[in-house]
Amino acid sequence: MEITSLVFLAFVGVTFIVYYLIPKKYQWVVLLSASLLFFVTSSALLTLYMLFTTAVIFFGAKGIQKYKDEFAKKKKELPKPERKVLKEQLKKKQKKILILCVAVVIAVLVLTKYCNFLGGIVNGIASIFTSTDLLPKFNILLPLGISYYTLMSVSYITDVYRGTIKAEVNPLRVLLFVCYFPHIVEGPFDRYGDLDRQFRTPHKFDYDKIRHGAILVMYGCFKKLVIADRIGFFLPKTFAKIDNYSGTAVFIGMVLYTFQLYADFSGCIDIISGVSEMFGIKVAENFKQPFFSKSIDEFWRRWHISLGAWLKEYVFYPVSLSGHFKKVNTFTKKHIKSQHIVGFITIAYTLFFVWFCNGLWHGASWLYIVYGLYYYVLMMLGKFTEPYTDKLAKKLHINKESKGYSVFQVARTVVIVNVGMLLFRSSTLVEFGKLFGKMFTSINFMDFCSIIKFQDGVVLAVGFVVMLLVGIIKEKGIDIRMWLIEHNFVIRWLVYYFLLFSTIILGAYGVGYGGAAAIYAQF
Repeated sequence: MEITSLVFLAFVGVTFIVYYLIPKKYQWVVLLSASLLFFVTSSALLTLYMLFTTAVIFFGAKGIQKYKDEFAKKKKELPKPERKVLKEQLKKKQKKILILCVAVVIAVLVLTKYCNFLGGIVNGIASIFTSTDLLPKFNILLPLGISYYTLMSVSYITDVYRGTIKAEVNPLRVLLFVCYFPHIVEGPFDRYGDLDRQFRTPHKFDYDKIRHGAILVMYGCFKKLVIADRIGFFLPKTFAKIDNYSGTAVFIGMVLYTFQLYADFSGCIDIISGVSEMFGIKVAENFKQPFFSKSIDEFWRRWHISLGAWLKEYVFYPVSLSGHFKKVNTFTKKHIKSQHIVGFITIAYTLFFVWFCNGLWHGASWLYIVYGLYYYVLMMLGKFTEPYTDKLAKKLHINKESKGYSVFQVARTVVIVNVGMLLFRSSTLVEFGKLFGKMFTSINFMDFCSIIKFQDGVVLAVGFVVMLLVGIIKEKGIDIRMWLIEHNFVIRWLVYYFLLFSTIILGAYGVGYGGAAAIYAQF
């Protein structure tokens, strides 16, 4: 069920009507029922994977909470030394439960998503000694949203272990958190404490909030159907025949793919966020004008924000607090005098795991791992050379606070991201090397006309201008939807009609167009 399809819109419409008609204390039950129906119709028996994951984290969290409650009950009766011993004993038991449950949940993800990738590594090593594969390839169907709900499940049981939240006593509420239908396919990654509080809150029919969400849904459909799916219709054909084109075509294709991916992913997130707002639910922010970023680090704080936040909370911090990291930190401080080098090594050590996991999460392939490490290496190069580039800028009298330098930084980041997206789009590292090299071999601006039809070019140009204007307004800190609502009737409805009818008339769907699945849904 694609989130831009009429079936999905009808599904949301029926859920919306029932949600606001029934007694408010049962609204969460409506969302749970709709989510399970959405899941079952999309995944059928594969829903069992999700139910198993939910059961593991529910009972695991209850076990952890039991030990927490036991300590809270006994600590007042015990003297300080015995209290400390009991706390350590119970903490170890909690940690064992956490490790076991996280291992089981991750094992399910590995079994379904990474089985053949790991098998390929084993066979590659075995090929040194034998000509036959040790492990066969398995045709395993990937459950809907497993990459998303697995990480959210890990966050739930980890938060219970840390004491950030208490374990939920009702398994159905945990199930709703795991399978909430708007964000199961593409995220964003939410935390239990944030969502559950909203699920428990009674939501009255609020016209302003519903209108607020509907505007975001319309804008998301515009980006997805008019821009992303239009590019997705002709761009794959171009890359399939790239040998017939010049290096200019590769460059155009790279830029168009970046534009497509952003319009597709952010458009789907807008639909997800808008639908949730219509139910009175605020999901995590996932995009914040990423192409206005002045550095790679800033770009990833604005792009797929919730994934970055998850990696920071559940990978970066645990690695930073690990015993092995402390040994590395102690060793570097003892043997290296330069504070800059010491700081660089410690941050490089922790961020390696973050970016390795970032790449691996996107797909079971060395290509995606290299994609993650591509940004890691560039980020570390920038970090390492920062003192030297600062000195060089002073010598050359370059004002880093000037508008001109800011434009240079944004342009540099856009170039780096586009190259990264070319890598992301490639099937193999060899193909990426071939495409990247070809960009510098020949120039033929007529390829632009061969790739993009005139009418497509006009539509994409208008779409780009719309997205750019919206981005500029939001970058200035203006809530564009509130700004629109507060404007006069004529302007407001002109925008509504533009979004609605441009999507209906210019959207890439229907006869001659194949249904385009959301790009990030495959991850």
